[in-house]
Amino acid sequence: MNKLQLCFCLLLLTSPTLFAQKDSLILEELPNISVTATRLDKESPDAPLALTKITTSQIENGQQLSANDFLGNVPGLFALNPDNFAQDLRVSIRGFGARSAFGIRGVKLIVDGLPESTPDGQAQVDNLDLGIMQNAEIIRGPSSGLYGNASGGVISMETKNSASLLEAKLAAGSYGFQRYQLTSSKRIGNFNYLVNTAYTQSNGYRDQSAMKNMIASGKFSYNLPTDDRHRFSLILNYVNSPQADDPGGIDSLSAVENRKQARDRNILFKTGETVQQGKAGLTYVFQHSKNHQIRARTYYTIRDFANKLPFEFGGIVELDRYFAGGGASYIFNQHIAKRPYRLQVGFDLENQADDRLRFRNLEGEKGDLTLDQRESFFSFGAFVVQDYAIAKPLDLTLALRYDAFRAAADDRFVSNGDDSGEINLTQFSPMLGLLYNFAKDNSLYGNISTGFETPTLSEFSANPTGAGGFNPDLQAQKSVNYELGIKGLASDFFEYELALFHIDINNELLPYELADFPGRTFYNNAGRSTRNGIETAALFDITDDLFFSATYTFSAFKFKDFISDGNDFGGKITPGIPKHFGSTTLGYKFREFNAQVQLRHIGKLYANNSNTVQDKGYTVANLRLNYSKRFNDFSLSPFLGVNNLFNTIYNSNIRINAFGGRYYEPAAELHVYGGVKIKFK
Repeated sequence: MNKLQLCFCLLLLTSPTLFAQKDSLILEELPNISVTATRLDKESPDAPLALTKITTSQIENGQQLSANDFLGNVPGLFALNPDNFAQDLRVSIRGFGARSAFGIRGVKLIVDGLPESTPDGQAQVDNLDLGIMQNAEIIRGPSSGLYGNASGGVISMETKNSASLLEAKLAAGSYGFQRYQLTSSKRIGNFNYLVNTAYTQSNGYRDQSAMKNMIASGKFSYNLPTDDRHRFSLILNYVNSPQADDPGGIDSLSAVENRKQARDRNILFKTGETVQQGKAGLTYVFQHSKNHQIRARTYYTIRDFANKLPFEFGGIVELDRYFAGGGASYIFNQHIAKRPYRLQVGFDLENQADDRLRFRNLEGEKGDLTLDQRESFFSFGAFVVQDYAIAKPLDLTLALRYDAFRAAADDRFVSNGDDSGEINLTQFSPMLGLLYNFAKDNSLYGNISTGFETPTLSEFSANPTGAGGFNPDLQAQKSVNYELGIKGLASDFFEYELALFHIDINNELLPYELADFPGRTFYNNAGRSTRNGIETAALFDITDDLFFSATYTFSAFKFKDFISDGNDFGGKITPGIPKHFGSTTLGYKFREFNAQVQLRHIGKLYANNSNTVQDKGYTVANLRLNYSKRFNDFSLSPFLGVNNLFNTIYNSNIRINAFGGRYYEPAAELHVYGGVKIKFK
C-alpha cells in the first residue's frame, strides 16, 4: 500500500459517519454551515484554538497603507517592514515567517476563500486593497492539518458585501503620501457586484523609498433564479506597481548620522522592484440541503516581477510567475447519537511555475545573463476535518491532511554546467483539539497541531555556491504545537483571552548573507529549536461610549541544537522576534465622532544568531480621529491620523544576519495624514 492509499484509508477510519448505522442518525436539521478560516464554521468562543477576528471598523480605522495598521493589535502576531514597499510587509505568527527577507512566508494568506499564498508558501499584500476588506480571521499557530504547507498561522480576509454603495475616498499626508479610492456595489435581483479602484503614491521617509501602486478589483456573485441553492462568485484582481524603491539596511553609525539616508550601494545599483499581477478566481457553493453542502473553487494568477539588488553578478532579477489551482469539499452537518456532528472532506490541487532570469547589474543597467532556469512547484493535498459534541459542554475537533509536493529546477543556462534537479516530499499533518464550555460564552481548550514548511522556490534557488539549480542542503521545516487556553465573556462589558503554547521545531529555516553577495539573502537549517509563549488579550467597555483594549505576548524562542560554520548557537535566542510585545487602545465614540489612541510596545530583539547585536525596545503612539455626518442622500466622513505621535526613534525593520552590520531600516518620525470619505446610498 502506497502513502496515498494509506492516507485515504486513514480518512475513512477517522470518519464516524461512514460506520454509523442509519438508525443511529437523528435527522434533525441544523443551521446552515459557512466555511471560515477554521474550515468549519466555528467562531472564536467555540474553536479549540487561538483565533482572532478583526471587524470592518477596526480595519477602516487605520491609514490602510499597510496591513500592520490592524494586524499590529493581534497577540502572537509580530510585523516588521511596513514602510519598505519593495520588500513588503513581513508578518510572523509565533515566530513562523520571521525568517522572510521579503513578503510573507510560513503564514497562509487567503482572500475570499482563494489563496494569495503561492503553493510554495510565499505571499505578498501589495495587490490587496485594504479599503474594501470587511473582516479578517487569524489562526495563531501551526495549521497544516487544515491548510498544508507553510501554515504556521492563517490570515483569512473577506471583501465587503454591500447591497448598494457608491463611495469615494481621498487621503494625503506627510512624505508625499496620496491615496484615491472609488468603490461601487449593488444588488440587482440575484446578481450582486462590488468593483473598486485605488491609486496610492508616496515619496517615503527615507531616500530612495518612493512607491506608486494602482489596484483594480471586483467581486461578482450570482444565484440561479430557478434555484437559489446554487451560488457562483467571480473574483478579479489586477495590480500595477511601477515603482517600489528599496533604500536598504544601514549600520548603527549610519542610522545615528542620518536616519533618512539610503545605503550607498542601493543608490548606486538603483535598487527596487516593479510588479504587475492579474488574478481571476471562481467559487461555487451548492447548498443541497441544510445538512449537505458542496464547495468548489479554481483560480489563475500571473505575476510579472523585476527587481534590482545592490550587487553586480546576478543583481537584476526578472521573474515571470504563474500559479493556479483548485479544490473542492463536501460539508456534512448532522446529529450522531443526539449530539451535533460536522464534517468537511476535500482536496486542494495547485501548481506554480517561475521563469527566473538573472543579469549583471551595471549600476542600474541590465548586463549579461548569469542565470536562466524554470522552477516549478506542484502540490496535492487531501484533508478531513471533523467536529463532534461529545457531551453538552465538551467538543472534540479532529483534522488530518496528506500533502505531496514536487519542486523542480530546469537549468537553461548550461554554459557553466547543468544544475537541473528535483525534490519530492510527502507529509501527514494531524490536529486534535478539545474544548470545554464551563459557562455560557466561556471555554477552556487545548490542542495539539503540526506544521511544516518547504523552502520557497526563491529560497531553494538562492544557492550559496553561486551556481544555478537548488541549494542541495536545504530541508523542510517541521513543527509540533501544544496549546492550552481560556477565553470568553466575563460579563457583557469584558472579553478576555489567554493562550499558552510550546512548539518543538526541527530544521528551522533561517536567513543569512555572504560577503560575495552583499544584499542577497540565503537560507540554512537550524537543527532543533523550541518556542514557549503566552498570549493575552482583553476588551473592556468602560461606558457605552468608551472602551479599552490590550494585548500582550511573551515569546521565549531558543535554538536547542544549531551548529553552522563551526559556530555553536545552541541556547541562543532566535533572532527577529522580541521577547515582549503588546498594544493598548483607548477609544471614545460620541454620536458621529470617534477617537482612538493606540500604544504599541516592542521589546528588544536580537538581529543575529549569535545574539551579539541587539535592537533596543520602543513604544510608539498613534492617534486616529473620525467624524461622520449624514445628509439626505450621502454621508461625509473626514478623518485625521497622526503616526508616531511622540516622535519615537526606532527601526521599522531588522534584516536578520545581515552582512556588514546593515541590520537597520529606520522608521519614520512623527507624520500625519488626513482625508475625507464620501458615501452615497
